[in-house]
Amino acid sequence: MEFSFFFPTNDRGGTHLLGCLMQGLHLLGHKIYSNVPVKEFRSNGICLPFSGLFADKIEITSDMSRGHLIVDAFNGLGKYSEPLIESAKNNKIVLVDMNDVCNFRDYDENFLVFRAHSNKFAIRKGKFQPIGFGVSQEAVDASKNYQICKRDGGILRNFRPSSNQSVRDSLDLILVPKLKTHFNINQNISAQNQYLSDLLAYKAVLAYGGSLYRDLLLNPYFLGNKDLEFKELPTEPAILRFDSWRYYEAALFGACPISLDFERYGLDNSANPTPWKEYIPIDFARIDETVSRIVTSLNDDPMFFENIGKNARDWVLKNHSPMSMAERLLEKMRAEEYL
Repeated sequence: MEFSFFFPTNDRGGTHLLGCLMQGLHLLGHKIYSNVPVKEFRSNGICLPFSGLFADKIEITSDMSRGHLIVDAFNGLGKYSEPLIESAKNNKIVLVDMNDVCNFRDYDENFLVFRAHSNKFAIRKGKFQPIGFGVSQEAVDASKNYQICKRDGGILRNFRPSSNQSVRDSLDLILVPKLKTHFNINQNISAQNQYLSDLLAYKAVLAYGGSLYRDLLLNPYFLGNKDLEFKELPTEPAILRFDSWRYYEAALFGACPISLDFERYGLDNSANPTPWKEYIPIDFARIDETVSRIVTSLNDDPMFFENIGKNARDWVLKNHSPMSMAERLLEKMRAEEYL
């Protein structure tokens, strides 16, 4: 098959998730077109898509009429919004949105939208499928020196301060101090090479993110704000913009990910990991229980962290490598009759 990837608001490169999908579709044997130079893809991940692989396999062209159209909606649809909405009435068009604010966006029902940060309890208007950030093929290759062995490092916490990260800020107050009573916590912000080394040396990585959100429309001051109109919201605070590269990178390098409980909070990356097997889940209401279980499990099995890290690596390679993500994209497109 042929796939045309259209980046409507940026002619100088695409975003991480689209790059991973393009790599995966190429690995599956499909022909890929792009209207932007793939060597200038942007990513906060450790290894950018097309930084070392497949750039010469993608045909750069302004002709987006060939094959199936997949549109990067990261910065919206720009001047192409109305033409794409009109075209979607008669053509099967897929959008991919990994923007931090994608939870506050509605889409025309004719689009099939693959959305990162997907929360099953926070529903917007549109036809959505969840999708995770995943990892580039370059990152997969960089992890090949992984081998399961006892690690000397403690727990890595290397978040860079950023806005709208109330989950991290809250857990800095209620989780990290409790972990410090049992484990060495490395809180240094490291450069890429050091980070890669740390992922192979540390037992576990704090790999959560997200913003807590309450329904602001319960306050009359915000009435009329269309961006705040959800079809459904939980009564408790919802967790939005939770996904990050760090979770997949920790898993890829065999470091045990410590993250929010996916099922408890409705988080969905289209192939969730299994708690206490492929990651350690965090429930805000059970912090003490979680820390106690980690300590007890480690006393029972000195390789407790390393074994979860090994399972996490198997999980990310099976579900969130470029080829796996592309296969799932095609499966969902077929199910929704967009292929």
